[in-house]
Amino acid sequence: MSPITAILIDDEKSGRENLSGLLHTHCPQIDLAGEATSVASAIPLIERTNPQLIFLDIEMPGANGFQLLEHFQNFTFEVIFVTAYDNYAIKAIRFSAADYILKPINLNELTQAVHKVSERIHQKRSAEQINQLRYNSQHPQNPRIGLPTADRIEFIEVKSIIRCQGESNYTHLFFENRKPLLVAKTLVEFEELLKEYHFIRAHKTHLVNLNHVQSYLKNDGGRLLMSNGDIIQISRRRKETVTQELMRRF
Repeated sequence: MSPITAILIDDEKSGRENLSGLLHTHCPQIDLAGEATSVASAIPLIERTNPQLIFLDIEMPGANGFQLLEHFQNFTFEVIFVTAYDNYAIKAIRFSAADYILKPINLNELTQAVHKVSERIHQKRSAEQINQLRYNSQHPQNPRIGLPTADRIEFIEVKSIIRCQGESNYTHLFFENRKPLLVAKTLVEFEELLKEYHFIRAHKTHLVNLNHVQSYLKNDGGRLLMSNGDIIQISRRRKETVTQELMRRF
């Protein structure tokens, strides 16, 4: 596999030195072409070296990593975010199906992220993930979620998801005005991602968007009629939580 030209952008010298050492020892396919300590110094470095990959810290003095991305209209590089902040920024990154590693850096997470990005680079995949990340960082209340399918990543507005149905390590997603998708993520993962957007577990295999609940049916122990006509059984152990949330919202 041919080398991948990369740069590091981090305001902390110790962070750059640590990551550089790990890459040199464990990721020999990465060819470091330079380092920058701020967004201001990173822009000319990117324009000069034209890297294939950027390791980008999010929180830096003056301007953050998202603001760096806003400077570039067309992305010719991939990004692995490196951050110590497990907050809204991580939420935006996860929704966009982009790659990130948390500080302090875990070696397995680093090598896995580099491997995934290396495959994308050599397959010449689109930088649409970064465009979606930029969108989500600017629209935190109405994000689009990246859903990896067999041959691509679909970016779909969260509000259009009617429900999610778990099946082992996969999840079926049902939408407004489009065919369902089967995604290689567990229902637990989707519950964690979507819980802030009015999604609730009605059953061990069902996660529903409360904004798409049309009726609460009292028969058979309690069921939900969804906007697409689907009827979802509420499990006994979740009935109280679901009904309380419905009453609170409606």
